[in-house]
Amino acid sequence: MNFNKATPPAVAKPAPAVAQAAPVATQPAPAVSPVKPAAPAVAQAKPVTPPAAPAKAPATAPAPATASVSSANGGTTIYQVVEQTLLSNPEIQARYHDFRATLEGQNVARAGFLPQVNAQGYYGHEWQNHLPGDDSSQNWKRPGYNLELRQLLFDGFKTSSDVKQAGFEKLSRFYDLLSTSDDMAMTAVQAYVDLQRYRDLELLARTNYRLHEETLKQIRERADSGVGRRVDMEQAGGRLSLAQTNLMTESANLNDVTSRFRRVTGMSAPTTLAATPKVDEKLPNKPSNFDDSLRSNPSILSKQALLQAADAGNQSAKGAFSPKFEFVASSGTDTSQPGSDYRNVRSSNVQVMMTYNLYRGGGDSARIRQTAEQGYAARDVRDYTCRNVQQDLAVAWNNIIHLRQSLPYLRDHEVATTKVRDAYRQQFQIGQRTLLDLLDTENELFESRRSLTNALYDLQTAQFRWLALSHKLLPALGIRAAKDETPEENGKLAMTDDIIKTCNSTVADESRLDPVKVQYGSGNAPPEFVPANADGGRNAPAGGKW
Repeated sequence: MNFNKATPPAVAKPAPAVAQAAPVATQPAPAVSPVKPAAPAVAQAKPVTPPAAPAKAPATAPAPATASVSSANGGTTIYQVVEQTLLSNPEIQARYHDFRATLEGQNVARAGFLPQVNAQGYYGHEWQNHLPGDDSSQNWKRPGYNLELRQLLFDGFKTSSDVKQAGFEKLSRFYDLLSTSDDMAMTAVQAYVDLQRYRDLELLARTNYRLHEETLKQIRERADSGVGRRVDMEQAGGRLSLAQTNLMTESANLNDVTSRFRRVTGMSAPTTLAATPKVDEKLPNKPSNFDDSLRSNPSILSKQALLQAADAGNQSAKGAFSPKFEFVASSGTDTSQPGSDYRNVRSSNVQVMMTYNLYRGGGDSARIRQTAEQGYAARDVRDYTCRNVQQDLAVAWNNIIHLRQSLPYLRDHEVATTKVRDAYRQQFQIGQRTLLDLLDTENELFESRRSLTNALYDLQTAQFRWLALSHKLLPALGIRAAKDETPEENGKLAMTDDIIKTCNSTVADESRLDPVKVQYGSGNAPPEFVPANADGGRNAPAGGKW
């Protein structure tokens, strides 16, 4: 199935170095801040330059930029990656050929409405014995030919039901193709985001390792000069080992997602990636249900088409209990009698023929029961598919709301930790903080930026997944099929409101995700959790001297 790009939507500027993918390898445990040692005598301390600050995580999601196929810096865009995946992925190609096969299968069933013309020729020898009269036996050569035309008039609507069944099976394969395209597009998007995420996490881990390495070097210099303590050097060495482990884990994760990117897209991982586009405007504001998404989900539509195909198959089976009427016309020659007088005799006839089966061993009744059970199974498959999609939509939407609520607090944590780190750096210059104190804040800042990075890319992934489940991912990326091959049976698909109701299409209670704060009572009354916006807005982090 060919895909072309429509006018692409605005894409975001490349994200600063920090991003992550769906966990492919076990993520490293956060660096544990050890207990601070007692501050050494500052008066004798040798002046030391504080370590450089690590790379900063993005404060906001990538902002939109130009809508070109390639970004301004020449990086590969998500449009190129998804389009390449759709055009080259063998699973999509297999689904497309399945769809084309069912299209021809319907043509096979439709041929039952057209006349059949058969030509027959033969040559042989015939003997007749015990004839009346003197000549009691005869033999002669018997050549002949026959041309016959048969046209179906009525067969209990069996052929029309077969055509209808094949048509809905074709429609089901068409929606399977769309579903696979959505799934593979989402997989390509996930691989793209994962590659960005782990490249950025690897950069954060590498910067954190260099910071620990520089810190250990400076502590060793102080210990060698006699103004530092050996225990500080041992503690810094242990932290460096943990930072090295974290870096190795992130590098291994990056290798894993790079291999996955190559498998999914069929192309090597680009050196530079443009940032993913913002799709917030493609999402609903506060949906009360997911009915529209369920009605457009190809997986559900495919199962509904199979149900209607099974119903048509049941009607076809019932046609075996009706008589079959055909118009038959034939013409030919047959030397059915000896002698030259019968050699060139031509026989032609026109007739209406009825065929009615009286007994077939109970096979027709068994066929009806079989197709009825197939219909029941198809209905159950549709219902549980609908429930599964409803659950996936609810989980994706819940993740979107949760991450939207969490991001301001993660940003506040990152900003506050940055202020603490800067204050510690100033206090370190005047001897009020040790180098290990400063390293503690650097570790916390590293973890806060790592959490913020993951949340930003998790939100992008959740948004794209919700669009994929709603069959809106490819339009959101500006990609469309090269030609419309929607079967004509699509207009006969019966996705009623009653069917949607069986999916229990409800939205999870978003109030549970609202931020809260602790309100302390008087005396011995226990504290209570109240909405953070109860006083008109969320309190900003407390300021003051660090």
